[in-house]
Order: sequence, then structure tokens, then C-alpha cells
Amino acid sequence: MKQPILFQGENRKDRYFEGWYFKQVCESNQQTISFIPGISLRKGDEHAFIQVIIAPTIETHYFRFDIKDFSSEVPFVIKIANNVFRESGISIDLHNENITVRGHLAYGSFTHIKSTAYSPTIMGPFTYIPNMECNHGVISMDHRVNGQLTVNQTHWMFGNDRGYIEKDWGTSFPKRYLWVQANHFNDASVSFMASVARIPFLGFAFNGVIANLIVEGIEHRFATYNGYKDKNIRKFDGGFSFELKRGRDLCEVIVHFDDAGELKAPQHGAMSGVIKEGLGAKITVKYQGKTYVSDFGGAEFVGY
Repeated sequence: MKQPILFQGENRKDRYFEGWYFKQVCESNQQTISFIPGISLRKGDEHAFIQVIIAPTIETHYFRFDIKDFSSEVPFVIKIANNVFRESGISIDLHNENITVRGHLAYGSFTHIKSTAYSPTIMGPFTYIPNMECNHGVISMDHRVNGQLTVNQTHWMFGNDRGYIEKDWGTSFPKRYLWVQANHFNDASVSFMASVARIPFLGFAFNGVIANLIVEGIEHRFATYNGYKDKNIRKFDGGFSFELKRGRDLCEVIVHFDDAGELKAPQHGAMSGVIKEGLGAKITVKYQGKTYVSDFGGAEFVGY
């Protein structure tokens, strides 16, 4: 089994997507920018792409490339035209009639999630099941970001800022899911991600939970495969909330965001769906009697 960060789709020719999510916060600008490089394989419309989402104020951009502009290497390197994504950092060279983004960012050591034979990735034993609709990988819960970007006429200077990386691959995003991520909490040791999705499996469907909370170097995993269930998913004006529960162990999450930007999402390999992501969300996590609050969070709430 290959590491999740590596390209998984060498043998796929149709109805397949793969995408990485590189998020970084520039505290000096009080802004966040995420890059989503990937490929869409649907016969007749094969292409590579890079999506960009910036907040605040939220704006999104979709850059389309010939599939021949995409290449992957081991150790991890993804190239799309003049854009390069490595574990050590990224180099961006994007331009269209609406936006220009150029620059280089260097990444520090990744904060990996715990891995065992039973749970080699965030998906746990589901990692071993072939042909899942959507596979998910958490690459780095937190890492340092240094460097600079130029976004149109604005200079973004990153000085010991923080980043996050994950990825997805398969055929389609779930029809119903929620996702949150943040690593700018009032306690600097804290990073968090969670997703609840409706998973089709062997002719039926179930709610799958994957979540990870790191506090002072200690990892707390909340997942279907270790007995946690989602409870009380609730949408309200300006956000949503949910709980992750196993017996008396309870993690509560509250998400507020004022605005969301449209991103393209895969459906049977084609980037024909549309989802909305709130970037710059306020995320509150309550666990074991403590409350952690973060700005600069990411949030999606789809199909509810």
C-alpha cells in the first residue's frame, strides 16, 4: 500500500479523480489561501487542474491544464505545468484574466497522524477496501510555512506561519458530508480535523466518521472504526454543529462562517459538481472539559 500523499491513480483511465488540499494561513495579512492541485479522468474531458480559494473576502478560481501537463514522482512531487508541490514546499505560477498568483513557500516538518497496521491512514481498516467511492488521507495536521506569494498586486509574507495538507481520490465526493479543519486555536498546541459522510458500501449506506484532535502532542482519534458515532448534526443561520460520541466520551464542534466560495467537485471523475467552502471559519471544539477556539478554519456542509 502506497503512502496517501503519493499519486494513487497510475492505472486509472476513466471515472477517476485525485486531488491534494494545501492550506496556509498568512497571519500578517489575516488571510488564508488554499491550493487544490489534481486530475480529473472522464473520457473526453481528461484534464489536470489547480483550484485556488482565498479568504477573506472569499474568492475561488479554477485553472484547467492539459492532462499532459501533470506528472508525479517518488518521493512525493506533483507537477502541473510550472507549478510544483513537494513535501518541502510549493512553487506557484498561475495566471488568468482574473488573478495572478506567483511565489514559493517552504514547509517545515509535517505533523503526521498515528499509523498502525489496523489503521494505516485516517480511514482505518477501510483503507484496505478497494473501489471506495472516495478515499481520504490526512498528510499533515500542522506544519510551519515560510516564504512569499504575490496575489495580483498584494504581497503575502509568511513567517513561521502554519499549514495543513490532506487529499482525496476515487470516483466522486459523497452526496452528503460535513468537513472542518483548523490549527489556529487559542491553545497553540491544538490542531483538529473532522468529517462525517454518507458512505455507500455493499449496496447500503452508513454515516462514516473520521476525526483527529491533537492537544499538546497527544492524539485523540474519533472514528467509526473505533466506536464513535455522529450525533445531533444541526444546521443554523451562519453555521452548523455536531457531536462525536462513544459512550460517555463526547467531542462537541460548533462552526460559524459568514461566507463561502464555490469549488468544483468530482462526480464520477468529472469535475462537474459544485460545493461551497467557508474559509476563515470560527471553529469551537469542546472536549474533556476544555474549550478550544480557532479562527482561519475551513468548513464544508454539503447535502444536509
